[in-house]
Amino acid sequence: MMLSKRTAVIGFIAAAISVLTPGFAHAAPPSNDDFDTATAITALPFRTNANTAGTVAAADDPTSCSTQVTGSVWYRYTAPADGIVRTSRGSGRYGPFIAVYTGERGALTQVPGACTNPYNGPPFTTFHVTAGTTYHVMLFEEFGSSGTVDFDFMSVPPEPNDAIAAATAAGLPAEYTGDLTRASAEPGEPAASCDPEAVQSVWYRYVPERTRSVSVEKVFGKAPAISVYRDGAELDCVPGGNHLASVFTATAGQAYYIRVADSAERAAWFDLRIATAPALRPNGYFTNDRPSVYSEIGFTPTSGDPLGRSLVSGEVRFGDGTSAPITGGELRHRYTVDGTYQVEFTGSTNDGRTGTGVKTLKVETHDVSLTGFSVPATARVDQTKPLKVSVVNARYGETVKVTLLRQTPEGYFTEVGALTQAVSAPGKVDFPFAYTYTAADAAAGKVTFKVVATLDNKDDARPSDNELIAATKF
Repeated sequence: MMLSKRTAVIGFIAAAISVLTPGFAHAAPPSNDDFDTATAITALPFRTNANTAGTVAAADDPTSCSTQVTGSVWYRYTAPADGIVRTSRGSGRYGPFIAVYTGERGALTQVPGACTNPYNGPPFTTFHVTAGTTYHVMLFEEFGSSGTVDFDFMSVPPEPNDAIAAATAAGLPAEYTGDLTRASAEPGEPAASCDPEAVQSVWYRYVPERTRSVSVEKVFGKAPAISVYRDGAELDCVPGGNHLASVFTATAGQAYYIRVADSAERAAWFDLRIATAPALRPNGYFTNDRPSVYSEIGFTPTSGDPLGRSLVSGEVRFGDGTSAPITGGELRHRYTVDGTYQVEFTGSTNDGRTGTGVKTLKVETHDVSLTGFSVPATARVDQTKPLKVSVVNARYGETVKVTLLRQTPEGYFTEVGALTQAVSAPGKVDFPFAYTYTAADAAAGKVTFKVVATLDNKDDARPSDNELIAATKF
């Protein structure tokens, strides 16, 4: 059992304050301040100037619209027939909220979608009513706000294309708007396979004069569920809320039915455009933009679809006489010869559109190697001795930098010096160095050297043969 508002207690407190504070006026709460004294709405349309001044939320007022109820007034309406009604408030000030319920005090259930939030919604809420059912409407304030506001309660007609038999004849390109709060589901109506909760629907009928790909996409506002049918079979389905376009291939002379729908909770005004779907511009990404014949390259095909659909089939021709089917994942390929290749991406989306795109990939192998790293076998403190390493190159002329490093007692390598020279192809060039041995070297018992070769602004295809290590003992 829910508690009623304690009007007598409030009146006693107000009277006491009035005695203690002469001249201080208090507004009496309106008669419909409590659920049990709700104003009955007996005929539509109904209009009143609602006043929330002096109202106090009852302990059992439901929490609505994700906010706090600090004061409320109630209205009650019993539907004489099935239909659609709309409650609205004037726009003269911020608030109040409007929420609609069915059930009894202590066991109220909010009507799905029947919440008017001044923060992020229109100043009205539209909902479906069933004959004989009583609906409880709460106008409520948050954070102590109050005042008067015009309040309307009226019947509204369903959308003209609410039934499939009354589907709006669609052309293209064209833009269509509607209000799914004024839509319903008719007996036997197909449900969207991708969004079965989208039951409030309107319909459009399209008969193309020529075969083409057609897109149905959101222009503004919420994104409803869109499904397309021909001869009762679903051709495409896009769930509500994901902002993707529905796309389908329409054959000349065939009738296509486009269903726009949403759940009672999400139903709202919508704005859609029906147009010829844009062409695909397939392309792809390479995991390595400077590959060599030693590289296994990853190829990721993309549809290039402005509507965001992915390729579901197709082929990538690598330009060297080989190819691979598009499977939805990354493709791997290795070239055997340097050259410039035209990689061709051909693919289709699940709506039947196809396209081809070409991207250039240059394969160029730069590869030098170190050989013959010679260091003195033994040395003495303060003795300067030569060190030498050779660079071998077989492909392209390169500018090569060789860095000489020495290992510290802690195990790190620090640079001793570096030398840069041109190395022709094919060719071999010696890189000479000199090193003066120290007392620290003698104390360690040996000196470990490392040489590292790098290319000027290029990646070496096989860096594993670009380092050598040798040691001098004491």
